[in-house]
Amino acid sequence: MREINSIHKHLPALVAAVFGVALTILLFPLNFFRRDRKQNLPDSRFDERDTLFARIARVDGTPQYEEYYSRNKHLKSDDDRSRSKPRLCSEGTKHYHPTYSPQTRKYFEEIEEIEADRIVVKGLKKKLEDSKNPDAALKEIIISLGAVSVGYTKLDREYIYKYKGRRDFHYGEPNNLDHPSAIIFLTEMDFDRMQRSPDAEATLETSLQYHRAAIIAITITETLKSLGYQAESNFDAHYDLILPPLAVNAGLGELGRNNILIADRYGSRVRIGAISTNFPLKYDSPIYLGAADFCEICKKCADNCPPKALSTGERENILGVQKWGTRVEQCYGYWRSIGTDCGVCMACCPFSHKNNLFHNIVRKVIPLNPWVRHAALWFDDQIYGRNWKGLS
Repeated sequence: MREINSIHKHLPALVAAVFGVALTILLFPLNFFRRDRKQNLPDSRFDERDTLFARIARVDGTPQYEEYYSRNKHLKSDDDRSRSKPRLCSEGTKHYHPTYSPQTRKYFEEIEEIEADRIVVKGLKKKLEDSKNPDAALKEIIISLGAVSVGYTKLDREYIYKYKGRRDFHYGEPNNLDHPSAIIFLTEMDFDRMQRSPDAEATLETSLQYHRAAIIAITITETLKSLGYQAESNFDAHYDLILPPLAVNAGLGELGRNNILIADRYGSRVRIGAISTNFPLKYDSPIYLGAADFCEICKKCADNCPPKALSTGERENILGVQKWGTRVEQCYGYWRSIGTDCGVCMACCPFSHKNNLFHNIVRKVIPLNPWVRHAALWFDDQIYGRNWKGLS
């Protein structure tokens, strides 16, 4: 009887102890000492002419078209088929919208006309000249222009396209860029608009953030040049650099199963812009979010991908980099068939939930260990479901 009374007396302490041990085991940071955070360098430099957007930009009958497909006959029929479909935002496509679709085209067209505001550049130049810490001041400036995150990284040549290929006038030119550093920044895509993927409103948000990123990149480039430094902008359809791995190395996120950057606080709801430069910078370090490890068990983006273009399997060696493969022709072909850039893989990613206290707490514990990631996925499935519904 005395033993039973003793047990009852100490029961709260015993329960607390068991709960404490269980919580410690659950939250123990097994991944704390991970060191494989930097993106591995690819085996060789990539030719921009081989990117899907560069291939689709080729026009039948031009010297560039003939040259490319004389070397890549196996791609010609699929690429011609994609080119024959209506362009994005075209009338008559499944998700055409009389307001959003023309506005999307307008944003993309205006990107080609963007010039830096000279008065703004003059003010930013003075701010950097007056700063005792121009490295930090530059980040503050980029944030003030509309970015949500900024990082600096060494510019490895493997992330510079070997040959130019997006536009006919520079097709096949060697890319001799030799800047030592890259400034990488992110713009956030609106949560509510992305929840309407694959409708036209989500594509409008895509164009808006590409437009914003172009303004930021061009403004910073001209500011650095006004200070006597070398600088080149990277924004939509004007890329010297391969941006996702540079964003990883700059400490802005991890590469996900959807082959898109998964950023801290924003998930896949970001667009990346960059400036290559010789401006002196203190490089940031890659971060571990647990995102890629979460992708191994989640697979929501792949399961919900309308054309089934994303891998549901393991990471594989692609040009020397461990990553998930994407069937880009299937992805882009679907875009052309519906008239938008889809966006479902971005919107359904659990890391893409709103940037608020609750979701940020979840984001903070996901890196700790596999048990937490499995629990987080289970709760995400219960609350938001496994199948993409969106707000269409």
